[in-house]
Amino acid sequence: MELQEYAQTILWGTSLEEKLVVPTKLLDSPTAVPLTSMECPGRPRGLEMEPPGGKRAKFPAIGALEDPKARGRALHFFANHELLALELMALALLKFPSADSRWRRTIFATMRDEQKHLKLYLKRMKELGVEWGEIPLNRFFWDHISSMNSPEDFAIRMSLTFEQANLDFSLVYRDAFRDVGDAVSADVMHHVLEDEIRHVRHGVEAIQASKPVDRTLWEVYAEGLPYPLTPARAKGRVFFAEPRRRAGLSEDFIDALRVYRHTRGRPPVVRLFNPATEAALGQGIPGHRPNRGILA
Repeated sequence: MELQEYAQTILWGTSLEEKLVVPTKLLDSPTAVPLTSMECPGRPRGLEMEPPGGKRAKFPAIGALEDPKARGRALHFFANHELLALELMALALLKFPSADSRWRRTIFATMRDEQKHLKLYLKRMKELGVEWGEIPLNRFFWDHISSMNSPEDFAIRMSLTFEQANLDFSLVYRDAFRDVGDAVSADVMHHVLEDEIRHVRHGVEAIQASKPVDRTLWEVYAEGLPYPLTPARAKGRVFFAEPRRRAGLSEDFIDALRVYRHTRGRPPVVRLFNPATEAALGQGIPGHRPNRGILA
């Protein structure tokens, strides 16, 4: 199977079997025409992404994880993230068919990890009584990564942002599952954590290899994130430095991210105080006579 064909099967597939296809032999011929854009990936019936602006389901709180169904719903969110990551990596292969062959092979290897993670999540969800698709599948990753314009841009958005944040989330939920006695779910999260460390390292290496020598990784990363994404998206509410060190991030980068504070990309709400509101509302009302100060 050609690498392009593998990517097309995953991106446009409308069955879970197509999303989880495993090629027996892989070839990569960088002669394909780049895919310029795609509104949304193919999906099995019942697993379609929520429409833009749709109401998002709430992630189960840590305190609710005593309930097996709550643990299953938490894994459902993680499974959706794996599927989105898998589809976005397929999109990257199709958008950049002439990219360095080593980069493309690395993306393929990462996709195989994502497929394994998805299988682990689906199996454990079912054991906990949660069916795939019973919670609306959000499209946040897709909306913020699918417009990537280069392999380096993809590394910044996916590896150094969303996958880096998963270093924190994987650790938090691994320990939370252990705390409620769910060793099986904890082991799944630990397996994902170990792979995510390697995935973040791939992103670090991709940017280090292409950045100007007089620029730091942090500068290239922070300035390369497209609005409304900011480095705040690259970490969870609890911040862990050690997995980032293992992923090859420097202490300077880790420290800069640790102290970084900014909106998480939500549009700001600006309210302007107007002390003349009553006077303004009074305009046009018979008998209303604003004084000279109000008129001024």
